Amino acid sequence: MQAAFGRPVPKVYMPRFSAAPISVPRDGLALPRVAVVRTLFDRGRAPGALAEATPAPLWWACCLILCLLLLTPLLLTDVPPLLDYPNHLARLTVLAANGSDPVLARFYTPRWDIIPDLAIDVLGPLLLWVLPVHVAGRIVLGVAILLPVLGTLAYSRTVLGRRTLWPLACGLVAYNGALLQGFLNFSVAIGVALLLAAGWLRWREAEPLRALLMAIPGAVVLFFCHLMGLLFFALLIAAHDLVHLWRLHRYPRAMLRSAGMRLLCAVPVFALPVTLYAVSDLNGMAGDIEYLSFGAKAAQLLTPFANYWLPLDIGTGVLIAGGLVAGAAAAQLWMPPRAAIALGLLGLLYLVVPFGFKGTFALDTRFVVLAGFLLFGGMMPVALPPRTKQAVTIGIVGLFVVRMAVLGGVWWTHNADLADFRAIAASVRPGETVFVTTVTPEEAPDYWNRGPLARRMSNGLRTDAHLPALLVIEHRAWWPFIFDNPSQQPLETREPYRSLAIRVGGMPPHHDLEIPGRVALCGFDKVLLLGAGGEPNPASFAHDRLRMIASADAAALYNVRSDPACPKLMR
Repeated sequence: MQAAFGRPVPKVYMPRFSAAPISVPRDGLALPRVAVVRTLFDRGRAPGALAEATPAPLWWACCLILCLLLLTPLLLTDVPPLLDYPNHLARLTVLAANGSDPVLARFYTPRWDIIPDLAIDVLGPLLLWVLPVHVAGRIVLGVAILLPVLGTLAYSRTVLGRRTLWPLACGLVAYNGALLQGFLNFSVAIGVALLLAAGWLRWREAEPLRALLMAIPGAVVLFFCHLMGLLFFALLIAAHDLVHLWRLHRYPRAMLRSAGMRLLCAVPVFALPVTLYAVSDLNGMAGDIEYLSFGAKAAQLLTPFANYWLPLDIGTGVLIAGGLVAGAAAAQLWMPPRAAIALGLLGLLYLVVPFGFKGTFALDTRFVVLAGFLLFGGMMPVALPPRTKQAVTIGIVGLFVVRMAVLGGVWWTHNADLADFRAIAASVRPGETVFVTTVTPEEAPDYWNRGPLARRMSNGLRTDAHLPALLVIEHRAWWPFIFDNPSQQPLETREPYRSLAIRVGGMPPHHDLEIPGRVALCGFDKVLLLGAGGEPNPASFAHDRLRMIASADAAALYNVRSDPACPKLMR
């Protein structure tokens, strides 16, 4: 058999790219199988140029090693420096108690509803019933780290038709900016979407009933994991269907008939998730739309590689992007059409979707993270000379090792801040209310610039903002910033604490507490100052309102002096 560009196809590819007719019984046609389809990246190269599949024992061994290496940092600290993670863990602690703890029950009550953001809220409490809180929390993190990787490998196996080592390089984006911000439900949904898409692509044409029986409940699971995962799944199967319809473009009637049949198959898959969204609080929620500036939006392209050290993240992005461009220019990358179309749709959505909407932020950024996994799951190098293949392998493995070593070092040094924080918080008693303020980078730039890498991501976002959630987890105290948005979390803050949290608003810069009338401390027993090492004299900070209990570099704790003008908060 000759390929479309006159090159012979090796024997190993004959079964997959044969010229035998394929039957299309629903359309009443028999069409020759297309040997080669031009895509954005293959530049007309025949799939016959692909390397042979990796032997299964070697592939499984490499997969196991990758997973173990990705989980290793979880052994270095019991509370990793992920921005939202302590806040999520506090909510899981309350949900696991389910009203059995009288102190926590005074502050919060579970509020289960139709919420498209519940993956860890279902898994976490189940683990907390049988495991210590910080062990259960790290298991949840392990699931959020590994699922996107496993989903990428499954999708690659299906869309490329073989096991290769290339998709294992997705380990470079396993610890991405979205994960380090604590978007755990989103991370879980990435993996579930890729796994479901792999099953759909495998069975849709040969066993459509099996594909539907998998996809219908799978789409509901994705809805409750995260809406972005459901959208990702829809894009992946839409790209698959578009390729099949394109193969019928010379036969308009058959193409329209096939499109109708495929649309009918999609209806039962997405009917229930759409209905659930229509009756959810999120659907009726109002929210401002926020777009980033052009420069800020462009900076989000680094999110798949965002970590704690900016030079390394930029270097990783440049090396990967440069390698892909060079490979495409040399016609040494192959991307099947359905993966290329899905990648193009993600790029389009990234351009048009806002940064914030309905109380959710970094919406456009998440499409970049999805594209990061798809780059490794939906393409592969072809016809690389042996020395080039060896250099690429050594480069990717070396880059992965360096990134994991940096991340592991950062997480290990984070233990010093955790020890400081726990020592400072030791005097907080169950049932107390704690106000939180902070020394901001604007107030003490030198202090923050020389501080540990664990306190800030490479994009400048602080990772310690939700560390006070440990007051709930370890001391059963109350602090005003637990996630309890009714459209996103199954938790409600009881009165009068809910009104107190609304009055507090956000976490103010610490100097605001020294300005008369700027910050009201009525209803609070203590004040926690984050980044206390940036305050030149923490002992005299707001001394007319506060009395210092203890101080360290990471935080300081104060008693609130009684104010006759403050009404007593009901206990």
